Amino acid sequence: MAAIFAALNPYTWRSFSPELLARRVIAAIDRRDLSELLSTVPGAAVGTWDDVPEPAAPNDPRVTLVVESLRPIPWTELSLHTLGRHLLAALHDARR
Repeated sequence: MAAIFAALNPYTWRSFSPELLARRVIAAIDRRDLSELLSTVPGAAVGTWDDVPEPAAPNDPRVTLVVESLRPIPWTELSLHTLGRHLLAALHDARR
């Protein structure tokens, strides 16, 4: 949730296209996952990230999955917290 919040909160995310929203969220989660992985390497210093990551590639298959999960819901009316939970669930289902 923290990665999603950090990726979207500074912006007027409700004006994003579903594709851009998905690409930003996926990039933020990938960055978080990479940080967690690197922190397990003995002697590695992860440090901090200074900027918002480049959005995930438009052809990343997860983008389509997230966009499809948004279509049936009024996602621009949701709170960021509720939207984040929905996006995490969609991405979790995609990993199965």
